[in-house]
Amino acid sequence: MSPAVTLTAQVTVLLLLALGLAWFMRRGSARTLHILWTATFALVLVLPLLGILAPSWDVPILPARDGEPRRPAVEAPAVTEAPAVAETPVATDAAAVTEAAAVALPRASAEVPGSVAAGSRDRPGGATGRQVGSSSSLIRVLFIVWALGCAISLISLAAGALRLRALVRAALPLRDPVLRRQADAIRKRLRIRAEVQLLSSDIAPTPMTGGLWKPVILLPAEAVKWSPERRAAVLTHELIHVRRRDVLRQLVRRIVLALYWFHPLGWIAVRRAEIASEKACDEEVLSLGARPSDYARLLLRLATARGRRPNVLALPLVKTSQLETRIVAILKRRRPRPSVTRTAVTLMIVGSAGVSLACVRPVPFDEAPVPPRETQVPPREAQVPHRETGVARVAARSVAIPAPPEHKLAVLVDVEPQADGTIRMSTGPGPRASVDRLSRQEIQCPWAGSNSISTMRVSGGLRVTGWNGGDRTIERSVAGMDLCMRTHGNVVMSDDGTEVRAVGADSWLLLESREDETRRLVITEGPAGIEYEWSVDGARRTFDAEARRWHDLMLEIMSGYQEAMEIRGEESALRGRMSGHRGHVSGLRGRMSGHRGHVSGLRGRISGYRGHVSGLRGRMSGHRGHVSGLRGRISSYRGRISPLTAAMRLTAKAETRAALEAEVQEWESRIRQTEEEVAAYDLDGKIEALEQQIAAYDLEGKVRELERQIEDYDLSGKIAAFEAEIEAYDLEGKTREIERLIEEVDADRRVEEIERSLEDEIAALRRLLGSTG
Repeated sequence: MSPAVTLTAQVTVLLLLALGLAWFMRRGSARTLHILWTATFALVLVLPLLGILAPSWDVPILPARDGEPRRPAVEAPAVTEAPAVAETPVATDAAAVTEAAAVALPRASAEVPGSVAAGSRDRPGGATGRQVGSSSSLIRVLFIVWALGCAISLISLAAGALRLRALVRAALPLRDPVLRRQADAIRKRLRIRAEVQLLSSDIAPTPMTGGLWKPVILLPAEAVKWSPERRAAVLTHELIHVRRRDVLRQLVRRIVLALYWFHPLGWIAVRRAEIASEKACDEEVLSLGARPSDYARLLLRLATARGRRPNVLALPLVKTSQLETRIVAILKRRRPRPSVTRTAVTLMIVGSAGVSLACVRPVPFDEAPVPPRETQVPPREAQVPHRETGVARVAARSVAIPAPPEHKLAVLVDVEPQADGTIRMSTGPGPRASVDRLSRQEIQCPWAGSNSISTMRVSGGLRVTGWNGGDRTIERSVAGMDLCMRTHGNVVMSDDGTEVRAVGADSWLLLESREDETRRLVITEGPAGIEYEWSVDGARRTFDAEARRWHDLMLEIMSGYQEAMEIRGEESALRGRMSGHRGHVSGLRGRMSGHRGHVSGLRGRISGYRGHVSGLRGRMSGHRGHVSGLRGRISSYRGRISPLTAAMRLTAKAETRAALEAEVQEWESRIRQTEEEVAAYDLDGKIEALEQQIAAYDLEGKVRELERQIEDYDLSGKIAAFEAEIEAYDLEGKTREIERLIEEVDADRRVEEIERSLEDEIAALRRLLGSTG
């Protein structure tokens, strides 16, 4: 599977997981959903980087490749017998010998799909070549379409940013002092340290927030005429966007949508994320005291405001498409509260899924590791008569007929001229039978699709990879070449690491270089000693002097890199010890902080008790204030009666006097009602009940008990003991000693010397590869 398809599949799974979690938490707090979508889009954006840095995990979930049989999970041992060789006239040159071998082994060529005869189907001019060509053309067309869509999306994003910049430049600074003081008060209440620029714009019909590094709030020109409550709600909403850096989150969403414009789940996720962002702001505005009905009415008025809405890279206060959903959420009687536990679990699920998906490498079923099986072929011999004189012109040679992957066998025909005018031809298993027992998926370098479990990068592009089963791989890119050495099992090297002395059973050493061609050498132990399987671009060749030269240079270069790796490992171990010492001291300091926190908690309980009693006393004051207010109303009513009474004395008209008397009676009726209300309120009873609660609460007793616990806890003694332990640990001394050891290791200089010493060998290998390419 290509990397693009793999990445698209990973993004699809991650978005499906996020949509599922969002549906599951649809009745919860919008703030939790907002955090969920932020984490999801951040993971989608860094997924390619995680795929490079994270270890790979091959998962066989794809069907077998076309034209190749699917291998069973467990293969039974099989024995394949080489066919007998018929007597055939002798050829006088290499081509004729090959032809004679093909004639002598008709059954082998017919039965072995990987033989020379069967292999003719895979020539570039055949069906497979045409399929590869059409597939490459399709991939190229798809890439061009994706690139065009991505470019259009990014251009639109840049145009929105430029339009916002032009809108900001055309706007005027907000001069209204009352509105500015109100904005500063809200900013301090929300604990926003950054300076926020307030601008007034005739073009913006609705408030909006923009600015990635310098926050800007754009208000309509008529904002100065709004009521204080309306301005407070608008400013609170926009400043919450600033505090949470929602402009940056919007930019991340837009970039992800530009890269995955073809993905329908991306568009759905972006819409859900935008709604969650606005609803999260609405929740916080309401939690700060805004009335839901007034706030919903404000959004409705702003949504119906006339004016052209510019398409800019900013966050408008209201969008018509989101209005209904937001108003329904605002007017709910019971609004959910954000849960720290639910948020933490959500982040853990999404983060774990993102990292796991970055490690997954889908592979076909036929690439899954298969247990090796034993294959034995009894050799047979045949005498082939000489067709004409010329035995001296026919050199002894071997013609290999490769076997299919499921047979793990190479049939070898040995052709040797004899003194009596005949050619001796023998068939049997190839010299690499011991290696062919192993699955070809096991003898590979990391770039060929490995199952590595950990990766450590060392300076200079050197990468050391740990493998399941204890294998060790060293990989290096240098001078335009990719070099790799991997050992499996018990491989005994010389002291300088430039020669293989012995190879244990079921063990091997792989050397591989990639440039224009791929050269591979697999070293194993065979019946006659150490055996070498040499191939170039997958075709086996004779291990000649040129291959031996390549082998010597590769071992010398990779042994030098291995020595550099060991030096770096020694330095890393020392730095790890230093980190361990520092971590120990940090742990002690953390325990000190824990003790201080315990005492602070006890003191906080004291403050809580006192606050409870203060609340009761506040309720008493509230009751007294209520009754005082009623009595004030009585005094006000009596004040209204006095001028009416005076007017009654002065007037002589009976009608006027009657009207004044009626009004006086009305005010006297209100006075009686208020006095009854004061009597029914029972202020003395409420005060007495609260005083009894305060007395029963026993504030002084609770405070004395907590102060005794604080004294018994002996915080000063515990802190002094930890400080003495930290001082006795002598972190600085241990750190200086390890730094001295690191200086003695002198890793940078030694590694640099090793790399300089390998320059001649690298140049020689480069020349060798260039001369043979």
